[in-house]
Amino acid sequence: MRRIRGARPRRWLAALALAALGAWSAHAGWFDGDRKAATGTGLSLATWNLEWLMTPATQAELSARCQRQQPRSHERALPCTPGRTPPPARTQADLDALARTAQALHTTRRVDVVALQEVDGPEAARQVFRQGWKLDCFERRAHPQKVGFAIREGVPYRCNSELSDLDVDGSSRAGADLTLYPGTAREVRLLNVHLKSGCFRGDLDRSFSPCRGLQRQAPVVEAWIDQRVREGVAFAILGDFNRHLDQDERRSAGPDESAPLNLLPAWSDDQPRGAVLHRATAGQPYLPCDADDRHSRYIDDILLSDSLKARQDNRRATLRLTRLPYEPQDHGRQLSDHCPLIWSAE
Repeated sequence: MRRIRGARPRRWLAALALAALGAWSAHAGWFDGDRKAATGTGLSLATWNLEWLMTPATQAELSARCQRQQPRSHERALPCTPGRTPPPARTQADLDALARTAQALHTTRRVDVVALQEVDGPEAARQVFRQGWKLDCFERRAHPQKVGFAIREGVPYRCNSELSDLDVDGSSRAGADLTLYPGTAREVRLLNVHLKSGCFRGDLDRSFSPCRGLQRQAPVVEAWIDQRVREGVAFAILGDFNRHLDQDERRSAGPDESAPLNLLPAWSDDQPRGAVLHRATAGQPYLPCDADDRHSRYIDDILLSDSLKARQDNRRATLRLTRLPYEPQDHGRQLSDHCPLIWSAE
């Protein structure tokens, strides 16, 4: 969940940005959904942090015995830290509003797979992803914040072993690992991450605990990247990086691979040859989720391997990035502090 502090923009500016987003999305061809299905060669990936999505029964049970500190990975519990907003308790109307967004990902945007964060497993996800989706490959931690995937029904896939080493301190989320279209020319490996929160900018070698935790996670992701490159597998890393990667990539990785100063330059270093990542949000304006969105930079992103981008370039695919904002009529509901970020190659 996001813990960024910042000035709240004027609502009319956010509303204007949302209107521009709607016009831009339509112009970009998002509503020509049948074209991808007809060609059978497109690829559409999304990531969505659903902010403590649980069933109402789980919410009631865990809230009744919450802890003052953030629970560890093996604990089935919720935090009730003084001075912090508790996890949202959603009504059926809130879940219905989230489900409309999920349905739009399926019908209008024709997304192949959605990387999910902060979801308490398939049962919780089914409240939102109701029809046309397989819910699978979730990490196994007891903590209700998990990562996993919603895969469009009919899309072949294989769950790989979770990246458990990302839990560097017994309180962090593992990575969920999925292969789409296994054994075909369209095969792509996906890693879903929700990295340590609290160190959004600046070098990671500071004595600030969240930065040190993120620094420990960085080599785990780099090892995963390097292995995929050696295997010659096209891949993408999706999720909530809890990091302003647009600023990060302009800084140095530093000399120590085991303790890098910044994430993106450490991961995209062409070592081994071909370990180069392309940030889907590069050069794109920040698109708000709703009129109350107080953020100005992405922490959600989709990082494409050089081989995956080259595959799309070779077939002259049109690459697009957008967000799916919440409907204005759902303003004020308990939805999420994130909304879907979508990358598409058509």
